[in-house]
Amino acid sequence: MKRFSLLLIALLACFYIKAQSEQFVVPVSNLTKKMIAKNYSLEDQKELNQHPQKLKSLDYIYSKSFQVQALNYSEEQFQKIDITKYDLSRKVSENVLVYDEASGLQLILDPLNKMEEEKNALLYPNTKINNPSNKIANP
Repeated sequence: MKRFSLLLIALLACFYIKAQSEQFVVPVSNLTKKMIAKNYSLEDQKELNQHPQKLKSLDYIYSKSFQVQALNYSEEQFQKIDITKYDLSRKVSENVLVYDEASGLQLILDPLNKMEEEKNALLYPNTKINNPSNKIANP
């Protein structure tokens, strides 16, 4: 009976830790949850929960900074994408097409300029970024 109790406690502790690691203060995609679990310790995940804007930014990077070129694909295929593999493939101002072997999907990567704009909008939602060209006097 004592062994059973210890086993039950250990099992419940594992479920509790897993549940804690999957709960975030803002909604994020399943792919983002997977990537955060892969790239961040449980302690770091708890720290991320203190910063909802950062979580939104990570959600953008991990699951929205690209488009799948195929019209029909499964959630299982989408979950296999590790977008961090393509960080160095991105270009400054144009989309890049890559083939992801793990998922079997072709991905269109957003350019770095667009990513920076999107991340800034998520990190600083109340800050309006002025276009410097607006300061040029019109003759």
